[in-house]
Amino acid sequence: MVTREEIVAEIERVPEERLEELYRIIRDFETERKEADSDLSAMARLRQIRISASPDFAAKAQLYDVERRNGE
Repeated sequence: MVTREEIVAEIERVPEERLEELYRIIRDFETERKEADSDLSAMARLRQIRISASPDFAAKAQLYDVERRNGE
């Protein structure tokens, strides 16, 4: 496993003129990680959705006027 000290030591070897590029790479990496985390939380939120319908809705959906009531 890589330690923080090893990463810092590598960063210290980067030439001054390349630091801005390295900074952008690190920021992009962090942004991607946050997006991945938010995707997981979105999936967790989706798992919490419960549909309120009559018990026979799935079997008899054609009997219900679904299109007219969509979004109501």
